[in-house]
Amino acid sequence: MDAFPVNPDRLEAPVRLLDDTGTAWLLRKRRIELRVIRRLIKERATTVVLGESGGTRPRPVADDERPVLWERIKDGHPGTGGNRAAGGYLAHEFRTETDRRMLYVEEHC
Repeated sequence: MDAFPVNPDRLEAPVRLLDDTGTAWLLRKRRIELRVIRRLIKERATTVVLGESGGTRPRPVADDERPVLWERIKDGHPGTGGNRAAGGYLAHEFRTETDRRMLYVEEHC
C-alpha cells in the first residue's frame, strides 16, 4: 500500500489510497465514531487497514487480528463513545468506486 506523507486526517481532500492490488480508495468520512468502528470491524466484507507510525504507514489487518485491534481501539478512541483522555486511535472510512468499504485506523500521535 502507498504510504501517506502525514496521517490521512491532516490531508486535504481528495485523499486517495492505492492498495497492493491496484484498487483506489477514496476517503469518505473522517473521525468516525466508536459504534461505527465496531460495526465495520465485525463486517467481514469491510477491508480493515491499520495506519502505523502516526497513520502514515498503512498495512492490511488479517481477520484473526480484528478482535485484538478492536480491544486496542475501544479503549483508545477519543471520539464519541470512546475515552477522550486516551486519544491513541482515529478511524476513517474509505470507499471504492463500486462502494466497497475500508476502515482505516490510524495510530494517532
